[in-house]
Amino acid sequence: MIVILSTLNGQGRIGEMLDAVHRLRIPAGTTFHIVDNFSEDGTIDVVKHHAERLPIVLHSHATRGKNNCLNYVLNKLVDHLDPEELVVFTDDDILPSPGWLEEIAAAAQAHPECSVFAGRILPHWPSCGVEHLEPVRDYFDVLFTLTSHAEGPIDCALAWGPNMAIRASVFQAGYRYDGRFGPNGTLGYPMGSETELMERLDKAGYKAWFAECAVVRHMVREAQTEPAAVIQRAFRHGYGAGWRRQRGEGWLRLVFSGWEAFRGVASARVRRLWSGPRKCLKQDYCETWARGFYFGALYEYRASRQAFRQEEDFPERREEIRSQLSD
Repeated sequence: MIVILSTLNGQGRIGEMLDAVHRLRIPAGTTFHIVDNFSEDGTIDVVKHHAERLPIVLHSHATRGKNNCLNYVLNKLVDHLDPEELVVFTDDDILPSPGWLEEIAAAAQAHPECSVFAGRILPHWPSCGVEHLEPVRDYFDVLFTLTSHAEGPIDCALAWGPNMAIRASVFQAGYRYDGRFGPNGTLGYPMGSETELMERLDKAGYKAWFAECAVVRHMVREAQTEPAAVIQRAFRHGYGAGWRRQRGEGWLRLVFSGWEAFRGVASARVRRLWSGPRKCLKQDYCETWARGFYFGALYEYRASRQAFRQEEDFPERREEIRSQLSD
């Protein structure tokens, strides 16, 4: 088993995360591959300190983006792994339960027919509390990457980044993350860094299992609970959803996306008229998500049209362009 995570300026959180890793029951032979995305704080020093007592391999990768970092390690290691070996993915802001990795390994052993495994992601709330976010409680799973299901089979798309594992055979078959999705050091990135890959695995027929006892807690920082951060995340989530929905589709899908977005914006504005100031945050969330959804679909439509025009103008680049579109 190998564990992969990326970090960018994570000095304030990765130390707490690695402190919790010290309390893990780590299966024999497990290594933690931490990719520093050229942090500008003391992240590397913190990781090196913990590497004296943990089986950590530190990598550095200059190209911004969480998915680019994950692909960097996969490209280096995956061909040397046993096809059934688990590649566990997590983030630099989680607190794993002591039996986290053991539970994932047990689920993989008990269900050889599955290639994807997911576990529970619970919140580790900040001291400020989240009572002021009560109007958007229905969206806490998206806002703070929280998930919990009963033990059993699930769709691959229900496996989320802080707590998921994939057999090496999937990556040996050529699958990789799309570097255009996920955190990249900017504020406007499209969310869905692992969901984009999981949706492709669902379409390809891969099976997934939810290991209810494999638990991590996601550190929610105070800044993430501010209304401006909530609205910003609504846009990013909608943007990623619209982009993914539009992929491989034409103008008709874009028209439907535009209609869905229009209905979402109109509905939010109408509800705002009688919902009162206290619930305005929810309506702002819904309206911003709808706007992001349309802009994501529009961006993908324009990008695909541009790629096909380039293919027509430069036939010799046809295979290269098709490969980029299918990534």
